Amino acid sequence: MRICDVNNFYAPTGGGVRVYHERRIDYFAAQDEHAYALVVPGERAKIERRGATTIYEVPARPVGGAGYRVITSARALARVFADFEPDLVEIGSPYLMPLLVPRALRGRPAATVGFVHADYPDTYVRPALRGWLGGQATALARRHMAWIYGRMSATFGASEHVLGKLAALGLRRLFHTPLGVEVERFRPDRRDPALRRRLGIAEGERLLLFLGRLSGEKGIDLLIDAWPALAGRPGLRLVIAGHGPREAAVAELVARDPSIVRLDHVGGRDEVAALMASADLFLALGAFETFSLTTLEALACGTPVIAPASGGAAELIDRLGVGATFPAEEPGALAEAILAAIPPPRALLGRLRATIEAEYAWDAAIRRITRGYEDVLNAERAGERARLNAPGGWWTPAEVSAGISSLSRGGL
Repeated sequence: MRICDVNNFYAPTGGGVRVYHERRIDYFAAQDEHAYALVVPGERAKIERRGATTIYEVPARPVGGAGYRVITSARALARVFADFEPDLVEIGSPYLMPLLVPRALRGRPAATVGFVHADYPDTYVRPALRGWLGGQATALARRHMAWIYGRMSATFGASEHVLGKLAALGLRRLFHTPLGVEVERFRPDRRDPALRRRLGIAEGERLLLFLGRLSGEKGIDLLIDAWPALAGRPGLRLVIAGHGPREAAVAELVARDPSIVRLDHVGGRDEVAALMASADLFLALGAFETFSLTTLEALACGTPVIAPASGGAAELIDRLGVGATFPAEEPGALAEAILAAIPPPRALLGRLRATIEAEYAWDAAIRRITRGYEDVLNAERAGERARLNAPGGWWTPAEVSAGISSLSRGGL
């Protein structure tokens, strides 16, 4: 099978989406069963080959100041597809790509799969507008979501939460495909007392870690609003790491409370793992995460996670049994959850680690996704998309009611 990923969400400095694609590059480069290509936005046309993997950079327009670019040319994609000749194309971003890919395929008999990396109606549209106008815009965004994914052969989602919302919008041919974690990198023995000392964390103090994009959708404003109830508490220290549009607000918070440790740069993936393992609580505060890869990484390090009671982070906490949730968008509830958190028993952490190694290693996650591709491609070639709706398959009609409930909590 010849698999091609296209994703305008990819950026060299990006977070979970970049990790997802890099792990797929590593996996497919080390095997010879399938050919794999990744198409990403770049400054100029470029092709790199690694074993059975090909990376195409396509000239793209810069967006914002965080290194993101957007591919806007169907003709440029068509040149990639003519060179690679994919059997299946995974579309990882929801705006332009679902329109460009069918035009670029030019009648090629390739299946198309949407992987939902962003719950954009609730994450971006709903918070941007209030009142009647916000409700109408969110409803329009949901209709757009149903339309773009309904045109594809199938839709993949990493959490029950996001698939339930898609099902409630009337979508079928849904595949539950959780992501993975680098189990050899993110592990409890990465905990580093010397790192804690360098951060100024005294013996016996609890290190609270927020590590991620400093943006509203990642919950940094919620943390800023909650911190006055926590500031000055003995034995409690906050570390904020990352970049983003809310950097000025974070700087104001740090100016008011110099005890907060601000890290504007964390080196590579090993440094991220050491920081997560050295924390006592990890704050994953995005309310509408489609999976929350950072939550899984922190849990793999044995670090409990505090997250809103919605989205993929809460689902992982419920599934793996370590951490706590609080009502979304309530700063007081976040503060209470932090104060109430207690270290989990060693036996529970041992079971957590065993479950993650058995069920969430990246190789296992990618094999699961690839099996889904095979089912989709076989159904597409047979002209039998409807069989992907069958009960007992990847996503069953009985689970639609859970999706309706989660959609309602998202503000329907």
